[in-house]
Amino acid sequence: MSLAKKGGIVLAGIVLVLAMFVMWIWFKVQVPENIENVTAAPRGDVTLSEFYAPPASLPDNPGALIRHEEMVGDTVLANAGQSFRVLYSSTEGLGGADRSVVSGALFLPQGEPPEGGWPLLVWSHGTVGIGDVCAPSFAGRSDRDLAYLNPWLEQGYAIAASDYQGLGTPGTHPYMDARTMAYNNLDLIRAVQASDFPLNDKVVVSGQSQGATGALATGSFAARYAQDVELGAVIATGIPHFSLAVVSDLISNTDSNEVSATLPLSLYMLAMTEMLDPDFKLDEIVTDKARPVVDTIGETCVFDFIGATTQAGLTSGNSFTSRPEFALYKTFSRAQISDLEFETPLFAGSGTLDKITPFSMQQAFVSDACDAGLNITAITYEGANHNEGLLQSTQDAQQFANAILAGESLESTCPG
Repeated sequence: MSLAKKGGIVLAGIVLVLAMFVMWIWFKVQVPENIENVTAAPRGDVTLSEFYAPPASLPDNPGALIRHEEMVGDTVLANAGQSFRVLYSSTEGLGGADRSVVSGALFLPQGEPPEGGWPLLVWSHGTVGIGDVCAPSFAGRSDRDLAYLNPWLEQGYAIAASDYQGLGTPGTHPYMDARTMAYNNLDLIRAVQASDFPLNDKVVVSGQSQGATGALATGSFAARYAQDVELGAVIATGIPHFSLAVVSDLISNTDSNEVSATLPLSLYMLAMTEMLDPDFKLDEIVTDKARPVVDTIGETCVFDFIGATTQAGLTSGNSFTSRPEFALYKTFSRAQISDLEFETPLFAGSGTLDKITPFSMQQAFVSDACDAGLNITAITYEGANHNEGLLQSTQDAQQFANAILAGESLESTCPG
């Protein structure tokens, strides 16, 4: 390669990085902290049952249990002694002020509760879709999640799991919005602890993929939003991390002709961008090839949606009439954890063969978390993909949680 050609490539790389930096700053400024008026038409809004319908008047305070009912069938965890569907009040995450109604589930272990009640694991679920029919308390849970959650019940943890705002209840689910998931998780803790369920005040929050952002956000927002909640530990696996360096690396290493499971996730994020930017319309940037699949985004849950994009041969190169990165930056800014200096101990598990949230992305998070001074225990699972990273972490995560709740002090794995 000639010296001139090498110089041209280097210059192009510098220009790309500078352009991305400018875009990053611009979108940080352009996306307000509080989205007070969402003008996008709801996607996937249906009435699942009377249980999910909001009451005529909402409680004055977030974190109030509105109603609950016993669950049966496929929505029940095998190791649960009792299973409940719950509806509770929270704070609307995009605007940060209005009351919202959120659904979820509570599972109690078998047998008699210990004196003082069961400790609580708050499960922050990964991507299920953005339509009401995808709410886990209604649709049930993946085999992966069942394999992860049932052992926690065996360990004597009750499990509370939010569906998140807009899944099962009115409005589009604001996919990957960190503050929304944090508020929903923290208010679920308040709701179940303030009711008659046999729970103590020990709480661990765990999440995978989208839910890892939710779990981290719960740790980050707890001191600001819910000082009454005693959060003992945060567990996160398959962590998305949208720092400038990570996003730059992802864009430069993405094959626009590859059929990949990451495209449906990008489409969910673009549906979220519609909620942030009244001038952006997802339907206006999709190609005729992609339109039949995108039209089902609110009615099709994640595995079927991935299957539909794969069967249609959709790629980032043939699905859009203009580059989607500019719009995605707005959602990236809402998916980032703005404050990594929270005091709650953190367990981070990463699979080296993860293709959904690449290992390099997760390692970048660990590095940034260490730089922020987090008390972090980071464990790598060699040869594990996105799902295997979660499942292989189960025993390590339980040992971590048990030690923290027992008052043990764990030494951070950060260098130095």
